[in-house]
Amino acid sequence: MTDRLNFDPRIIPPPDFSSDTYATIRRALIADADSPGIVSEAEAQQHLRDQWDEENGVLRARYEAQLEEDQAIANARNEEAAEEQRAKDAERKAKEDELAKKAEEKRTPLYSFKQGVGVGHIRQQIHPYAKKLMVARKFVPLWYFLPEATAEAKEHNREAIDNNRFQISMDETDSSNSSLTLVGSHTVRASPNAIPDSRLSWDQVMRAKSSFLNALSYGDFMNDFIKMFAGFYTGMDMHPELREEHGDRVLALYYAEMRRAWYEGFEQREPFDLAVLSEDTLEKCRTEIRRQNNERVIKGEYLSLSHPNIT
Repeated sequence: MTDRLNFDPRIIPPPDFSSDTYATIRRALIADADSPGIVSEAEAQQHLRDQWDEENGVLRARYEAQLEEDQAIANARNEEAAEEQRAKDAERKAKEDELAKKAEEKRTPLYSFKQGVGVGHIRQQIHPYAKKLMVARKFVPLWYFLPEATAEAKEHNREAIDNNRFQISMDETDSSNSSLTLVGSHTVRASPNAIPDSRLSWDQVMRAKSSFLNALSYGDFMNDFIKMFAGFYTGMDMHPELREEHGDRVLALYYAEMRRAWYEGFEQREPFDLAVLSEDTLEKCRTEIRRQNNERVIKGEYLSLSHPNIT
């Protein structure tokens, strides 16, 4: 590899070949038999000047080639840097587009409406946790369809609307590392006030049934399923057991046992017709209620004997 020139030969002036410094060289050239064309001082000076110009021309050509090579390297580096920046810009733009797309997917879409057409009634609101399970066709405690749960759902929905706002926040240390921050996300949780079906009264079961039947649409249940559940409630509501003492407690327990059993069978891909009365389960519920009544009587007698002043 040719050594680099660290000076510019184009700016170096030629020496003064007429000076005393070159007098000895000039006389030698005139006296040299191998230089027949040099017979005077002027010719000797011109010879020296021509020789210097030739040597300097080689250096100038070499230096200019060096400059061109340096410029080509600089241009290549600049293009490489520009290409790298374009790649980073494209990657950043792709990330921003992806983040914007994800944020757009989380927004409530705009649906058209007919001007002048209102709504006759406000659609039933159910607890978000119950809605989540109904959509998944999972068992939902009937408490979630009582008025108190509906009131809780309305408050829950208001909080969700107030808090579920979000914006795109680009947190980054450089153009290749970025993250999306969503502000105000809302989590659906079970209500701490929920009551198991086994503790609901018959009156609560009847008050919640219509809301439950309406909510079946969230799970896209076919009409056969909806008719089956409706028949389940109707069959119990018209059952002669209700005319018996504690019959309402018997049917409330029967309801809790049968609906739970149906969902368990449904999960195992073995659903049955819930509207068909299970005499065996009904009798077990009667036995359980009698046991509970006897237990209360025994406890009451024990308290009376232990505390005579209690009436």
